[in-house]
Amino acid sequence: MKKILSIVIASVIAISLFAQKAQIKAGYNYHYFDPRGIEKNHDFILLAGQNCSKFYNSHSQWLDSIRCTKDGEQWHNQQALIMIGELMNKSREERESILNSSPLGHPVDLYVVRDNHKFNVWDMVYHEYRKYSEPIEERTWTIVDDSTKTILGYECLMATADYHGRKWTAWFTPEVPINSGPWKLLGLPGLILEAIDSTGQHHFTAYGIQSVNMNIPKVYEPYSYEKTTRKKFLELCRYRYDNIQGMSDLHFGGNGPRLSAEKIEYESGKDGFDFLETDYH
Repeated sequence: MKKILSIVIASVIAISLFAQKAQIKAGYNYHYFDPRGIEKNHDFILLAGQNCSKFYNSHSQWLDSIRCTKDGEQWHNQQALIMIGELMNKSREERESILNSSPLGHPVDLYVVRDNHKFNVWDMVYHEYRKYSEPIEERTWTIVDDSTKTILGYECLMATADYHGRKWTAWFTPEVPINSGPWKLLGLPGLILEAIDSTGQHHFTAYGIQSVNMNIPKVYEPYSYEKTTRKKFLELCRYRYDNIQGMSDLHFGGNGPRLSAEKIEYESGKDGFDFLETDYH
């Protein structure tokens, strides 16, 4: 099956090299520890072709598309009122469980879209929505030919590289000749199916892959996204974990609700934990 997939992908690449369409669709699990040290798991989809890709959460994509319609926004508001009642007088753990299981839940706000030589990124921190573009930098990967791993039936080679403050180890398969991978990881002669940073805090693992021939859907914007830069966005994210009361005040125009000492401690960043990119200091 994997050999057939490789042949199909090679054929599609030859036919639609300049079509800006996805030739593969891969699912990834992102296992990580957020800056509070809390362990999390999210699923992402990668649609990728030659020099184009989109990395996103399918539920977030669905919810954002729904909220961009009049009827969809009305449905969302009605469901939100119902959920507010369900959340009243619940513990933090119970509230998080309800939010995670609700169709209104927005587990991941991140979209990473590759357009030739740049990334376009949409993201959110503390209900502050931002978007930015950045050039795709060259990666200096060191391929370790004698280190292999089989993932989803594909023989993968190991490679290492530094990227935006972290050292990454990735496993890629030349049998799927797409220069792409999870998040912003790319630059190898084959699709990256697994990647982990040297601290073990961030780990991407592919759980499925298929050949497709489809247009990459747009990113919907039901919220007002403010344009920024990569480093300014990361600095804002860091501020959210270093000064959660200040972040609340910023979001509410200088008059955010007063947070308890317990809330501040829970929401604050912990030593040894950081974002996917750490070169914002």
